[in-house]
Amino acid sequence: MNKQILIIDDNRQAVDMLQLILEEKGYSVSSAYEGESGLAKIKEKKPDLIVLDVGLPGIDGYQVCETVKSDPVTGNIPIVMLTGRDMGSDFDKAMEKKADWYIVKPYNIEHLLKVFDKLIEKDQD
Repeated sequence: MNKQILIIDDNRQAVDMLQLILEEKGYSVSSAYEGESGLAKIKEKKPDLIVLDVGLPGIDGYQVCETVKSDPVTGNIPIVMLTGRDMGSDFDKAMEKKADWYIVKPYNIEHLLKVFDKLIEKDQD
């Protein structure tokens, strides 16, 4: 069965590009463009990994991360924060909200895929 990745990002072009790359690598990908719909899809799909932007309309990525990680049903789903914010305080806040990884855009796709594979494998242990 294909591993399911949910991308939550308000930049549709960035979502489409990443989705194409991930689908070529054999992942099953779904997306949401803001925090509220992202949370609904997490509950509905129970993805193997969540790719989460910080700057979302409505509920921001930090709040989504905190909500997911504090729920016993979804708390074990790995979350990769993928964002244009590269300040140390942004990284610290993501870690405080229990994000599993933090990658700054623009990103190296090979590095990103290695991180995804590592987190999904770890989750299966």
